[in-house]
Amino acid sequence: MKHDIIISNSIERFRTEFLSGINGIARAAEIYVEAIDDDPHNVNEFREEFADWIPTSAWSQFEAVGRKWLHPKMIMGGMADHKKATFVKRLPYSIQERIFNHEQFPLLAGEKTLQIDILEATDAQVKQLCNQSSIRSLPEQRVWIEAQELEATEKTEVMPYTISDGKLRIRRGVTLIKAEVERILKEM
Repeated sequence: MKHDIIISNSIERFRTEFLSGINGIARAAEIYVEAIDDDPHNVNEFREEFADWIPTSAWSQFEAVGRKWLHPKMIMGGMADHKKATFVKRLPYSIQERIFNHEQFPLLAGEKTLQIDILEATDAQVKQLCNQSSIRSLPEQRVWIEAQELEATEKTEVMPYTISDGKLRIRRGVTLIKAEVERILKEM
């Protein structure tokens, strides 16, 4: 029991300090953006001053956070699932904020509509919910599902022959009707 209290206390203190750090990074990113908006050459000044602390590759993320293109929680990864994070990073900041506030979004699941927290959703659910710039509405999800099903069907429909380099290769046990032979000749 004593261990549970100690670990709970440690976790809560860690959470407080970690959130304070994330908030500090967000404020620092806003200061960085103000400085480079005043003079784009200030980018070099910042990079030189903090070269020992911050890798060059991180500055674009600082700018994205400062401009509210990227939620500050995304700097530290924000999500354990890299594929999910890729989708969330593409969304506008306002939607990222809703996601990190654990808002639930409607997900079409057969004839039912589920309410899904993207932070807890599967990869497949996130692909269905998120497009390049927004959360799909239920009608948009229906169209997306139908497109995925059509694409899967097209991939499974294998032609009984292949044409390459002017040569026709027909699989064994294939019977072709006159119209198919004419179509093959046109393709060649």
